[in-house]
Amino acid sequence: MNYLFKLLLPGLILLGQISNAQTNGDNTCGTTGITPWFKWYVENREMLAQTRGVDTNWLYVPVTIQITGTDEGDQHMNLESAIIALNNMNQQFTEARIRFYMMPGDPFRYLDNSYWHVHGWDGGDDLINSNFLPNRLNAFVVRDPAGNCGYSWQDAIVLGRNCSGAYNTTWAHEAGHHFSLPHPFFGWEGETWDYSLPAPNQVSGHNVEKTDGSNCYVSGDFFCDTKPDYLNYRWSCNQDKESLTLQHDPNGEEFRSDASLYMSYSLDACASRFTPEQIEAMRTNLNTQHSDYLQITDPLQEISDDNPVELISPLDTVFVQYDNVTFSWNPVPNASLYTVEVGLHENMLPRFVWETVYNTTTLTVTKNLPNNKLLYWRVRPYSEWDLSKQLAPQQLGVFKTFNTTATNELERKVQADLSPNPVVAGLNAQIVFQSEEPVSAMLFLSDMNGRKVYNQAIQLGSGENLIDVPTDKLSAGLYFVSIQNESGSIVKRLAVIN
Repeated sequence: MNYLFKLLLPGLILLGQISNAQTNGDNTCGTTGITPWFKWYVENREMLAQTRGVDTNWLYVPVTIQITGTDEGDQHMNLESAIIALNNMNQQFTEARIRFYMMPGDPFRYLDNSYWHVHGWDGGDDLINSNFLPNRLNAFVVRDPAGNCGYSWQDAIVLGRNCSGAYNTTWAHEAGHHFSLPHPFFGWEGETWDYSLPAPNQVSGHNVEKTDGSNCYVSGDFFCDTKPDYLNYRWSCNQDKESLTLQHDPNGEEFRSDASLYMSYSLDACASRFTPEQIEAMRTNLNTQHSDYLQITDPLQEISDDNPVELISPLDTVFVQYDNVTFSWNPVPNASLYTVEVGLHENMLPRFVWETVYNTTTLTVTKNLPNNKLLYWRVRPYSEWDLSKQLAPQQLGVFKTFNTTATNELERKVQADLSPNPVVAGLNAQIVFQSEEPVSAMLFLSDMNGRKVYNQAIQLGSGENLIDVPTDKLSAGLYFVSIQNESGSIVKRLAVIN
């Protein structure tokens, strides 16, 4: 922080940040008013601009995502959805040269409290003050944030999970509030007006902005590169990214609101930008009031596209117990978060598992997987810093589910003997099967870590059958030979020696 800011800020810090969060009845944003910091900024922006000069550096903001659930520990927003929302916000802040990343070592938390999960303003106050973490942007994701899509209050942002989709602008809107920006229709919150009439000179004690720009720095949102806007409800736009509603300023001049602004109430598909003056205000806020966020000055390590996730197990259409499957994969350099997806088809639809794990390369699933199905799975890598790999191509694993707790019909129908055992590496081991009836199955050879080193489809006829198990590519050690189909499995241990 430079010397000028140190001189100006003591009184501001005493005031603190107070976002006047009140319900506005339209279920969009619960934030109204302006903060003491923004009032100070408006009064001093010319001097600040001269002092700061041209600032093109990137600013990096750590975030801890705190996801609420019920007292029973359910109804959490999927962590992967929150990661996608945060990465989406990064795209929306690109022009502002602001990048958000998850706080290393503390990227997310789960809060199981029904009072916080669906709350009014008292519950929101309790949620934030009971869980506020210093030196980062606190982002709380709840089911119902006081009847709104979100709000900025108590130096945190609170987001509704139903307004946090991949293409939503709620996170960017509330982060804009967090960094001081008011609505472009500031003063009109909660007001009702007949837009066919000229607007009054003041509304809610605040100057109404005119289209000629004569009062743009003392009215509306106090920026001159945002057009007048009086629309305090959710609205759609035309092909020119303007409001369908025609309004009239205090001089009777007709205009349409700018739908491209994230801070307006235009629909998500309309909004696409912050203006240069809005960006300058947010960056000044980050360099002053929220300078404790700026813990790094250079980008951290990315996850290389040349290092996709290497799956370990289950692979090669192996049969697994449908209600107790452990997925494992090799670590990816710089990755600490992994999202596991399991689906019926290669596109993961319908999807049965969508779960993100932290600082581990295994996931055990005990529910939601169907029995007697061929399923696909993949893993996507992330880190607290690099959230951008949602669409990177990844290896697909294939497995089949069955129920081993039921009667193992395969063992009842087929007897198997493995010899020689131990076997010298390079020679074939042999399995002699005695089968009561024709049987189709898969034969797998796995090492002690569960990695499949050989597999083949086998067809057994009634009576005696002889199947070779090649060992020419194996090193000395213990292996498992398994025969599996939907009726059950047979497992034999094989020792390979030099």
